[in-house]
Amino acid sequence: MRDRSILPLLVCSAGIYISFLTWALVQEPLTTQVWQNSNQRYQCPNVIAVAQAIAAMCVGFGYLRVKVRETKGYSAMAMVRDYAKPLCLVSFTQSASTPLSQYALQYVDYLTYMLAKSCKMIPVLLVHLIVYRTRISGKKSFVAILVSIGVTLFTIGGSKKKSVSNQDDADMVWKRLSGFLLLFLSLFMDGLTNATQDKMMKNNRIKMAIQESQSADEKKKHKEFHQLTGAHMMFALNLFVALWNIAYLVIFDRRQWYLSQSMIQKDPEILTYLLGYALCGSLGQCFIFYTLELYGSLVLIMITVTRKMMSMLLSIVVFGKTVNLMQWTGIFIVFSGISWEALNKRREKKALDIQKKKSE
Repeated sequence: MRDRSILPLLVCSAGIYISFLTWALVQEPLTTQVWQNSNQRYQCPNVIAVAQAIAAMCVGFGYLRVKVRETKGYSAMAMVRDYAKPLCLVSFTQSASTPLSQYALQYVDYLTYMLAKSCKMIPVLLVHLIVYRTRISGKKSFVAILVSIGVTLFTIGGSKKKSVSNQDDADMVWKRLSGFLLLFLSLFMDGLTNATQDKMMKNNRIKMAIQESQSADEKKKHKEFHQLTGAHMMFALNLFVALWNIAYLVIFDRRQWYLSQSMIQKDPEILTYLLGYALCGSLGQCFIFYTLELYGSLVLIMITVTRKMMSMLLSIVVFGKTVNLMQWTGIFIVFSGISWEALNKRREKKALDIQKKKSE
C-alpha cells in the first residue's frame, strides 16, 4: 500500500525541485557557453553521460543498501544477471538519447531544448502505436496535437527576433531542422526507454503475483523471482549506461575523451560544473524512484511537469533571456496540454479504484 502522508511527499517534492533545478542551472552553462581559455563549447556528451551514470550508479548502490530489508537480500549484481537482456536494450536507448539531445544544443537554444524535452508523451505515444500496436485514444491524440502546436509557436516566435539575409535565413532554417531532428530522435529513444522499462516492471509484477499464488511444492519446481525496486533499476540501468558510453568512447570516439581532458586542463572550472551536474542528477533520480514507489506515476508526473516549468522560468530570469508574446503563448499551450493529460490520468485512476472497490 502506498504512503499517503504529507511529510514524505513534501520531502520528495523538495528533493526533486532542488536537485533538478540546480541540475538545469548547471547544465546550461556547462554545455552552451564558450569557455574562456578553450575558446569553444564543452561538446562532450558521452563524457557527460559517463560522469552522470557513474555518480547515479554509486548513489543507487547506496540507496539499495538502505533498502536491504525490502529487497530481501536480492543483490544488485543478481538483478543484473537475471535481467541482462532487457537492461541492455533499455540502457542502450537511454545512452543514445542523452548525446543526441546534447548535440541538438548546437542548433537550438536551451529554452527550445527544455520545451521539447518536456514533450516526452508524444514519442511515448508513437512507440506504443508503431512498435507495440497500441490504440491511441482521442484525448491523447488531441493533447499531442496541442503540444506540437505549442512547440511550433515557440519556434516561430524565436525565429522572428532577428532580421537576416536570405542565405543566413536558409542556414538558420537548416540548423533548426537539424536540431529538431536530433531532439525528435532523442525523444523517440526516451519513448523506447520508458515503454520497455514499463513492460519490464509489468512482467515482473505478473511473475511475482503468480509466484505468490503457488503452493510451497510448486515454488520449489520453478525458478524463484524477486521484486524489482527503484533502487535496483537505478543501479543496474546506470551501470549499463556507463558501460555503453565508455565502449563508444574507446572504440569510436577517443577524440572526444582527449578533447574533454584538454578543455578541463585549460578551464578547470568545467570539472566543477561536470561534477555538480552529475551529483544533482543522481540525487534527483533517487528522489524520483522513491516518489514512484511511495505515490505512483501520477503524483510524479505532476511534480516533474511543474519542475520543468520552473526550470524554464529560472533559465529566463537567471540568464537574462528575452521571450516574446508568441513564445509565452507556446509555453502556456505546451504545459497546459501536459497538465491536462496528467489530470486525465488521475481521473482515470480514480475511476478504476472506484470500480475495484465496487467489485470487491
